Amino acid sequence: MIGNGFARHSLVGLILLLVGTSLAIAQPFTRRSSQMQHDGLKKTYEIANFKIGGKYDLSDPSKFELGGEGGVTLESLGAGKLHTSYIAIGNARRNAQGEITNAVVVNSYYSGDSTDMYEQWVKGAPLSGGVPIIGPGRPIDTDRYYVIMVDPLGTWGASKPSEGLGIKFPQYSYYDMVQANYRLLRDELKVARVALVTGVSMGGTQTYVWGVMHPEYVSAIMPIGGTTQSDGDDPVGNWTFQMMTAAIQGDPVWQATKGDYYNLPKEKHPVPGVAFGWSILGMTGYDFAYRTTQNWAAVQPEIFYWDPPNEKAGLNVTNRAKLYDAVDLVLRNRVGETHNINPYLGRIQARTLVMHITNDLWLNFKLAQKAVDRVPGADLIAQESPVAHYGVFPIINQRKNDPKFVAFMDDVAALDRAQLFVDKNYRVPGVAEKIDPGKSFWKDFVTYPYPVKYANAKDKIGNTWQIGYMDEYAGTDKDPKVLVIIHGKGAFGGHYGNIMQYALRSGLRVIVPDLPGYGMSGPGNLDKSPARTMQDMRETIYDLVVNQLGVKKAYYLGHSLAGQFVMGYALTWPDAVQGLALEAPSGLEEYPRDITIAKDKKAPLFQPGLGRDFDKWKQIWDQTGILAAEKARDEQGIRDFFYFKKRDPDTGVVSAAKSGYFFSDSEYARFHTEQRVGLTRGNPKELEQWCNVFIFDIYTIGSELQQDDPKNLYERVTQIKAPIFLAFGDKEPFIPTPAFNGLTDLGRDVITPFMTRMTNAGNRPMLKIYPETGHFIHTDNPVEYSADVVDFVTRGRVDTSSPLGTDRMIKGAVASAIPVAPTPPGAAPTAGLNK
Repeated sequence: MIGNGFARHSLVGLILLLVGTSLAIAQPFTRRSSQMQHDGLKKTYEIANFKIGGKYDLSDPSKFELGGEGGVTLESLGAGKLHTSYIAIGNARRNAQGEITNAVVVNSYYSGDSTDMYEQWVKGAPLSGGVPIIGPGRPIDTDRYYVIMVDPLGTWGASKPSEGLGIKFPQYSYYDMVQANYRLLRDELKVARVALVTGVSMGGTQTYVWGVMHPEYVSAIMPIGGTTQSDGDDPVGNWTFQMMTAAIQGDPVWQATKGDYYNLPKEKHPVPGVAFGWSILGMTGYDFAYRTTQNWAAVQPEIFYWDPPNEKAGLNVTNRAKLYDAVDLVLRNRVGETHNINPYLGRIQARTLVMHITNDLWLNFKLAQKAVDRVPGADLIAQESPVAHYGVFPIINQRKNDPKFVAFMDDVAALDRAQLFVDKNYRVPGVAEKIDPGKSFWKDFVTYPYPVKYANAKDKIGNTWQIGYMDEYAGTDKDPKVLVIIHGKGAFGGHYGNIMQYALRSGLRVIVPDLPGYGMSGPGNLDKSPARTMQDMRETIYDLVVNQLGVKKAYYLGHSLAGQFVMGYALTWPDAVQGLALEAPSGLEEYPRDITIAKDKKAPLFQPGLGRDFDKWKQIWDQTGILAAEKARDEQGIRDFFYFKKRDPDTGVVSAAKSGYFFSDSEYARFHTEQRVGLTRGNPKELEQWCNVFIFDIYTIGSELQQDDPKNLYERVTQIKAPIFLAFGDKEPFIPTPAFNGLTDLGRDVITPFMTRMTNAGNRPMLKIYPETGHFIHTDNPVEYSADVVDFVTRGRVDTSSPLGTDRMIKGAVASAIPVAPTPPGAAPTAGLNK
């Protein structure tokens, strides 16, 4: 496994080269710390009856509280309790229950421990660039975070074979490593939530596992040079460490004792085999171009000899071998032989940034790219390094001003701020894999992020609609600020769960209804016509929110169609609206009544009087064919369109499309995609209802924006007095609508005229343009946009800048070339790690 094996490689290689010939070995064979000068900072925690080597059912965390099912406890083998060790620095912020909410976890690498990470990232060793990464004002800021560096199971200050059990020690896994340290955090340190988990090499591998095992406990992960697989699906990563194991087990002492050599004096242990193993790893760790710069004198100390021809030959690997135990290393190597968490990467909810070295010879870059594709919304920073895998140590220092890294750390900070309250009713949203078309698709097979309630609400013409909605509050204020989120055309309330969660954890009450005919407001209204006006829907939601829920004033967020919805809502009931957040809103352009639908052919698509007459609407709109096309969409067509792809019907060749939904494959982008795909396999009446309202609502939008109506909504928006936060993506694919009105320029035809008109009316909106973003800002920027909305509601302002936006304004374009890291100073580029 790359994570395990490759990560180990990193550490191993690091050890190899960092160890250096000058190291004198006089310490105990299996001391508890690598960097003994920092040993006094390390603390140890014991966990009784922890089962090692068992099976982990990730769907039920209660089953692995004390390790995997079927595992073995150390106590049952005659040893003491399992223990783990850590170093913690920084400022701990605690909630009302005294629990830490701002922890950063730093996992250690293959050959290292918490004292190594302290030396590398806190002290600032040469290998990491000579500048601290952790500390006050550093990339991982101890003024803001409480940083916990942990020892993995099987290494240094954690339980390991060389403490007494030897070959009887249970074969552990990455799951065991992470779960033991999870228990340390939760039970001993009282960490309620982790702001960020990171680590290099094998520490990066553990980072992925944290995200998979404890998705709701971890806000963000940053694996650096780790792997999600090092089993047979990654042959090189798999056999490289098996070669190291073979070298160790080829030692005559190992052969004679079958690995049970602990009754022998330390100097009689299979140290030569261990040295041989280190040599194998060291020779495979560096980029070939770098190796060509070294002469034989520089390389010979890293070459293993059974009979060294001179005092420098093999000296480094021999000295290094004396620090380690053969069984410790063999079990550590075996962890990676079966490691593959690729099937579970979709479980990760954490904001994710993967950092990787493109010319890494241990942890394959292509596999890292595939992992990024599998993790919802993950970003990637990659660069070459002259020292190949060892480039994982300084990469943060080298990329700390990269807009992508800055944006990620901004998101980590934003998520950390939103920890005031616990949203206890949250559940993981999703769509069932098996769907029975005889049941309600929405009610039986779709899980919203919070419980759905139902109410009967009326419009002014007397129609009663069953409305499904979420209404949550996690705070303590008797009169909290309220955010009402209205979804866009074709979407549903559950799709905005990331905004809802961030707002709830920030102390807002959040109400999210589904509009009539959509989502949970679909099944109860199957007997009703899909035809209803925008004002009918506004009146229905007003009845729910104001009359029934008693919310007299609230902030309203409207996306797409709902942007127009909430603007009209504010015009109708101005006293009920404290502010408007408009996410890529419709309503900022006008349309003619007659629309060209084919060459030399027009149709009165926005003819008056169709708003409540579906049959008459259908007669006119069937000429376009778009309703029939929507009903006929298959799974592949949906997935392609949602992600800006088009597929040649004859060749199957995929190319980029101009329109689509999601640039970022984030958690809620996937939720919406699976909802639309699942609908095709679900209740046919609900599919027909959804398609009908989805297409009908094009008319719903346009009928309020007719060019020949001096009182249309577009003309009246300047009457809105409530504060406005207007947001668009710079790759907005749907607005404006040239097919209807000939407008083509989002900035000049839509945004600037609206801003000018509102400014002249005395109500200039707060405007933010999000880079690399389409129509769904809240899924392309799930943290940043959520934080901006909450800032708008709670503080009345929004940070309209962004790291990537600033970079683009100055440079004019985003650099696409993969940068190359500088060669670390010194004769040995990895000098500084004292292994």
